[in-house]
Amino acid sequence: MPKVLDLRLRGDDGLVKPGPGRRHSGLTLLELMVVLVIVALLTTLAWPGFVEHFQRVRRQDAITTLLRIQLQQEQWRAQDTDYATLAELGWGTAQSLAGHYRLELHARGPAGYRAIARPRRNGAQAGDPCGAFALDQDGPVLGSGFAGARCWRG
Repeated sequence: MPKVLDLRLRGDDGLVKPGPGRRHSGLTLLELMVVLVIVALLTTLAWPGFVEHFQRVRRQDAITTLLRIQLQQEQWRAQDTDYATLAELGWGTAQSLAGHYRLELHARGPAGYRAIARPRRNGAQAGDPCGAFALDQDGPVLGSGFAGARCWRG
């Protein structure tokens, strides 16, 4: 079998070098550093908006849960003289539907109730500026240590 001639050029180190008129393919260290700087800059600019978006989405967990409790309370109150506790409403655990908030329900007999959704201590919503959401028999409780109207709008 005849030996095939290797026409590629080899350098002193034994590595194949590009032939005349050919360029190296691949990235240089400078090009790689420029790409990394651009990615870091875009990440720095986009990250706060990304975090805020997901906090807004998770706030809907508190709002949806509280509105469901409000509906259940009105259904309960239509058949009873007092408002119900979480256990009486069938909530096995005191957490929101998606689990981002802890629930509290303070029933005040026939006069009313207050349902509160607080972010879980070490959860994804722990740093949310809106904090806790509250709702009573008249609707959302705005201010007074609870989320304001801006937070309820989502």
